[in-house]
Amino acid sequence: MLNLNIKKCQVVSFGRHVDKGYTYNICDSNSHMIPFERRNKVLDLGVWFDEKLSFSEHIQTKIKKAYMMLGIMKRNFKHLTVPTFVLLYTNMVRSHLDYCSSVWAPYKKEI
Repeated sequence: MLNLNIKKCQVVSFGRHVDKGYTYNICDSNSHMIPFERRNKVLDLGVWFDEKLSFSEHIQTKIKKAYMMLGIMKRNFKHLTVPTFVLLYTNMVRSHLDYCSSVWAPYKKEI
């Protein structure tokens, strides 16, 4: 039997016409009905999903993290050669910007 941590379970509804008044419940080990917490956005595997699937929260957090990494590089590596900078940038900054980009990158692509 699979035991769920009910405190970590959340509900997010995706779609244009969703009844947000509906509550989802689960039975605990004592057969008490416990409602799930409803959220507007949820973090799953490092990607922020909101109810409109706009990914703006995810993009902003990744940009902030990339700027933080650039600040670390600027403070700690004063004199860099170009190949060393490219190597540091690729590993410390670009990796944050590229993470799960296939999920959110084409979200505003026109057909």
